[in-house]
Amino acid sequence: MTDFDYGPIEFYAIAFDGDRPGPAVLKAVDDLVASGTVNLLDLVFARRSPEGEVEVLEMSDTIENDAHPALDLAGLAGEDDILALVDDLEPGRSAAILVVELLWAKAFASRLFEAGGAVIAREGVPAPIVNAFLAEYAD
Repeated sequence: MTDFDYGPIEFYAIAFDGDRPGPAVLKAVDDLVASGTVNLLDLVFARRSPEGEVEVLEMSDTIENDAHPALDLAGLAGEDDILALVDDLEPGRSAAILVVELLWAKAFASRLFEAGGAVIAREGVPAPIVNAFLAEYAD
């Protein structure tokens, strides 16, 4: 039986008004980790100045009281990844860049591999779009 060390990972860029996300962001991430849904591999913050320049921030620059979450693979999100993810970030806004391992999919990925299968495409639909669609077309 094949057991992968890591399951599939996903990169998320979550935009916020202002120069840094609030503490509720870390609480939401902590809740996902505590529930066993994801493993937090990396977390970086970025902000775009009113002039359009992107600044990448370390957690210690954004989180008060050194209440930093544990990162399994800190540094996994490289500069090129971060810049690509915040390409559409508007001036005066900030973003949290999360890299998470999908723990629910780890065993599934192993079994697919053993069976000679592979995921060849994936498309995500953000929750606000799903809910807006369902609200509009609900019976």
